[in-house]
Amino acid sequence: MSNPATPVKRVLLVGWDSADWKIINALLEEGGMDGIRSLMNGGNHGNLATLEPQLSPMLWTSIATGKMAYHHGVEGFTEVDPVSGQIVPVSAASRKCKTLWEMLGEHDKRSHVVSWFATQGEQDLDGKMVSNMFGHLKGTTKDMDPADFPPPMPGTYWPEDLAETMNEIRVSPHEIDEDILQPFLPKGHKIDQSRDRRLNNLRKHLAEAYSVHSAATHLMDSDPKWDFMAVYYRAIDEISHQFMHYHPPQMTGIPDRDFEIYQHVINATYRAHDMMLQVLLQKAGPDTTVILVSDHGFHSDHLRPKFTPRVPAGITVWHRNQGVLLAKGPGIKPDSQVYGSRLLDIAPTILHAFGLPVGNDMEGRVLTELFQESLPIQTIPTWENPDGSSRNRGSLTGEESQALLEQFVALGYIDKISDNPNQAANETKRENKWNLARAYLYTGKNERTLPLLEDCFNAYPERTDYAQALAKTQFALGLTDEAEETLEICLETFGKSISAHVLKAQIEIEKGNHAKALEHLGTIREQAGEEVPVLELSCRAYATLGMWDEARATAEKLLIIDPTSIQAHNTRTRCHLNDKDPQAAVDTALAAISFQFASPRAHHLLGSALIQLEQFKEAEHALKNCLQLDRENASALATLKKVYQVTEQTEKAEALETDLVRQKVIRAAEREKHLTSLRHGIAARAKARHAKRKAEREAAAKKAAEEATIKPCSFTIVSGLPRSGTSLMMQMLRAAGMDLMHDGKREADEDNLEGYWEWEEIKSLKKNPRLIEQADGKVIKVISALLPQLPPRHHYRLIFMKRPVEEVVASQWKMIERRGQNPVSEKQHLIQTQQTHAEQTLAQLRQCKNVDLIEIDYPEMVANPGSQLDALKTFLGETAPKPEKLTQAIRPDLHRNKAS
Repeated sequence: MSNPATPVKRVLLVGWDSADWKIINALLEEGGMDGIRSLMNGGNHGNLATLEPQLSPMLWTSIATGKMAYHHGVEGFTEVDPVSGQIVPVSAASRKCKTLWEMLGEHDKRSHVVSWFATQGEQDLDGKMVSNMFGHLKGTTKDMDPADFPPPMPGTYWPEDLAETMNEIRVSPHEIDEDILQPFLPKGHKIDQSRDRRLNNLRKHLAEAYSVHSAATHLMDSDPKWDFMAVYYRAIDEISHQFMHYHPPQMTGIPDRDFEIYQHVINATYRAHDMMLQVLLQKAGPDTTVILVSDHGFHSDHLRPKFTPRVPAGITVWHRNQGVLLAKGPGIKPDSQVYGSRLLDIAPTILHAFGLPVGNDMEGRVLTELFQESLPIQTIPTWENPDGSSRNRGSLTGEESQALLEQFVALGYIDKISDNPNQAANETKRENKWNLARAYLYTGKNERTLPLLEDCFNAYPERTDYAQALAKTQFALGLTDEAEETLEICLETFGKSISAHVLKAQIEIEKGNHAKALEHLGTIREQAGEEVPVLELSCRAYATLGMWDEARATAEKLLIIDPTSIQAHNTRTRCHLNDKDPQAAVDTALAAISFQFASPRAHHLLGSALIQLEQFKEAEHALKNCLQLDRENASALATLKKVYQVTEQTEKAEALETDLVRQKVIRAAEREKHLTSLRHGIAARAKARHAKRKAEREAAAKKAAEEATIKPCSFTIVSGLPRSGTSLMMQMLRAAGMDLMHDGKREADEDNLEGYWEWEEIKSLKKNPRLIEQADGKVIKVISALLPQLPPRHHYRLIFMKRPVEEVVASQWKMIERRGQNPVSEKQHLIQTQQTHAEQTLAQLRQCKNVDLIEIDYPEMVANPGSQLDALKTFLGETAPKPEKLTQAIRPDLHRNKAS
């Protein structure tokens, strides 16, 4: 194991989501893809094995950290914000461990990062950051000047002043004209765009890709003194999910017209990305080490799925478990291939390339075979801070409305919103548990997996994917009875579930009921025929049953369909070992390892084959690789002991024998105890779930009973954005003889010389909807953000104050400054979000049957109250005893912060 003899000067890491060698190789054969070709000529390339689950935010964060999702903290595309309870995109604040750019920054390496997942809100970076929210352009219109595009949300840039230039280099979908689209859709003129949205969707994806590219090249030109640069392009994945159905050869069920129009989109997308790559390579220069990766591949041939499961992230069935890896530049071994690499290897390899140590807690390896010359690998226990603290990454949410809510909290108009998630939030939490469970399951951490899957399955027993994963986990933990019970539920609900029959077959094999196992396998073959997952599971079952002819035939059939199948290669290796053909076994084991280095089974089989060839040193190395991946593999330990005995390494053999005996004794003594402990845990969790559901039912019944006794009330509500004239209207209604609901807690100050006239408890309306009944017949001030919390059973006479948003924000800004606080968002962003909020709120109010609405223009009412007051008097009717006194409270001198 080694380091580059001389650390590299700088590294450019390019990410192409979903890029696949099958497409790339076909285009290379046609003579295109000059950017990729230049990396392959004189460079190093190979497959890059993905992880599970194959969800982009989790995978790209693993690439950046060298750690699995259960360590780095990004568990899906979205999460529930702990403050508001709202669903928000994952952000830099989601990350729980350091990224490459953070680690490099500690050694004075400057980094530019563009569009990488989970970077929204990144702060204090030594370099520049353009987050993954940069290319998401909404609300643009044709012929709109880039300077007028809606600004990105706060946290998109670091440093923040990048906005001055970056905002104007974004690409709008409207800029993707016919000339740009020609290579993608040479017959695009046949599309009826009034009914077919696919062309518009393509425009959006391309605009995002070109926006990302504009940001990357701008940083390379304007700030060329960087040591590490990471640029992530998402469009290949997005476009593949929408258009791979139309890629040649034509799939069954795809209409001829659709195939004719859309068949060129995928190839054109790859060519477009290659052209952008060529620009990056030219700007980076020959002194830069370039690494291009994809997080997984994408099925493009006969392996394309016939249907997509209708579950969250069901589209991942289109993903192929092998992505791409290319590297070229100083320190890289030229004209060679790398085997057995995976996503977790990228971060330690880049640290190594810079001559920096690798954390022992990283879950990947250094790809030493990438390098031309080498030095010993340096290691440290971890890059993380001893106290678990992290650099400031910001905590801004991804919802534009969140900035608005935080602004209202800063102004004192609403309390911090409690964590009281709605149904959508609960679903997000459950799906993130599911994602986390699959990550644990992928790495064999079954005890961590079990409670997560129990929660998912009990919340949604109709999901067969939950049931099958739970049964698999239970089976792996020795909970055979529980696994059978789970599968019975699955089979009763969905009797044709192939995976359930496969797991039933595995359970029968474990119990020694070979005949029943074969019955299940027969059912599987009848229902699913030659589908890859079925063939893979059949391979394993036949080999376990010792049905070698069937196992060999199934594996060979599988390899014709999918030459990268690890299960097929492992099955062939087992067949060769059974046939006493060790050299053939070595070849097939190495093939499996080349596709997935992290396959303990393949390394173990390789070691067994090398023993038969009496290549004991190589066998020892293979078995140690297996044990590095699966430390508790008793079978591999026993095989390694055999190597030590044959090679007369007596002390090592005796130590392993002691270890094996200890493990055997412990397993025998602890198995029942461990199973009992697991079952106690299962019972305790089931009891807790039952108690929670009972409490929820009782609370719902109590609430329903209480609501049945509630008498509808009538209220006058004064609302609007904070600082829109609501306090003035309260004073006017008071002067007109109306009874106000207020507590006087918020006293008059420099910002409101005549007082606020607020009722503090109204902020708690969400927690206690009945408190509003105290104000029956009275006037209440309720800012616009709290209007959705008004109980729908009552009637509301609502006065909505309108004021130019520029004035509103200017007034809010001065109010916050006088309090010595910092605004939570950029002024222009606040103007945009509050304008949208006001428009949406009014649109909803106009549709509410229990709301009588009047809209009052605050500046007009102060300057020329006549027409405004006439309308208001009519609206109030008899509820205002002294309507003639409405004008007494109007003070034009208090209309400050006027729009220019």
